[in-house]
Amino acid sequence: MPYVDLLPSLLSNQMVVVSPGKVYQSPFPRWYNPNATCAYHGGVSGHSIEQCVAFKHKVQSLIDEDG
Repeated sequence: MPYVDLLPSLLSNQMVVVSPGKVYQSPFPRWYNPNATCAYHGGVSGHSIEQCVAFKHKVQSLIDEDG
Protein backbone atom coordinates (compact mmCIF):
# COMPACT_ATOMS: atom_id res chain seq x y z
CA MET A 1 0.00 0.00 0.00
CA PRO A 2 1.46 3.40 -0.90
CA TYR A 3 2.19 5.69 2.03
CA VAL A 4 -0.05 8.37 0.50
CA ASP A 5 -2.98 5.95 0.86
CA LEU A 6 -1.97 4.86 4.36
CA LEU A 7 -1.78 8.33 5.92
CA PRO A 8 -5.54 9.15 5.90
CA SER A 9 -6.34 5.88 7.65
CA LEU A 10 -3.70 6.42 10.32
CA LEU A 11 -4.90 9.99 10.85
CA SER A 12 -8.56 8.99 11.17
CA ASN A 13 -7.64 6.27 13.68
CA GLN A 14 -5.54 8.80 15.63
CA MET A 15 -2.43 6.69 15.24
CA VAL A 16 -0.40 9.59 13.79
CA VAL A 17 -0.70 13.36 13.63
CA VAL A 18 0.54 15.72 10.95
CA SER A 19 3.99 16.84 11.99
CA PRO A 20 5.08 20.31 10.78
CA GLY A 21 8.07 19.92 8.49
CA LYS A 22 11.20 21.97 8.27
CA VAL A 23 11.16 24.71 5.65
CA TYR A 24 14.50 24.61 3.87
CA GLN A 25 16.28 27.64 2.45
CA SER A 26 18.89 27.80 -0.29
CA PRO A 27 21.32 26.09 -0.56
CA PHE A 28 19.03 23.08 -0.51
CA PRO A 29 20.09 19.54 0.44
CA ARG A 30 20.89 17.27 -2.52
CA TRP A 31 17.69 15.23 -1.99
CA TYR A 32 15.45 18.34 -1.95
CA ASN A 33 12.72 18.36 -4.62
CA PRO A 34 10.95 21.74 -4.89
CA ASN A 35 8.13 20.11 -6.87
CA ALA A 36 7.25 17.55 -4.17
CA THR A 37 5.21 18.08 -1.01
CA CYS A 38 4.79 15.85 2.02
CA ALA A 39 1.30 15.37 3.45
CA TYR A 40 2.77 14.01 6.70
CA HIS A 41 4.69 17.25 7.13
CA GLY A 42 1.70 19.47 6.43
CA GLY A 43 2.39 20.00 2.75
CA VAL A 44 5.91 21.34 3.17
CA SER A 45 7.89 21.15 -0.05
CA GLY A 46 11.10 19.21 -0.47
CA HIS A 47 10.01 15.58 -0.58
CA SER A 48 6.92 13.45 -1.04
CA ILE A 49 5.40 11.18 1.56
CA GLU A 50 6.75 8.21 -0.42
CA GLN A 51 10.30 9.47 0.29
CA CYS A 52 9.57 10.69 3.84
CA VAL A 53 12.00 9.00 6.20
CA ALA A 54 10.18 10.30 9.28
CA PHE A 55 6.86 8.81 8.16
CA LYS A 56 8.49 5.52 7.23
CA HIS A 57 10.02 5.32 10.72
CA LYS A 58 6.65 6.13 12.30
CA VAL A 59 4.93 3.38 10.31
CA GLN A 60 7.66 0.91 11.26
CA SER A 61 7.30 1.80 14.93
CA LEU A 62 3.55 1.14 14.71
CA ILE A 63 4.27 -2.24 13.12
CA ASP A 64 6.83 -3.06 15.83
CA GLU A 65 4.35 -2.11 18.60
CA ASP A 66 1.78 -4.47 17.14
CA GLY A 67 4.19 -7.39 16.83
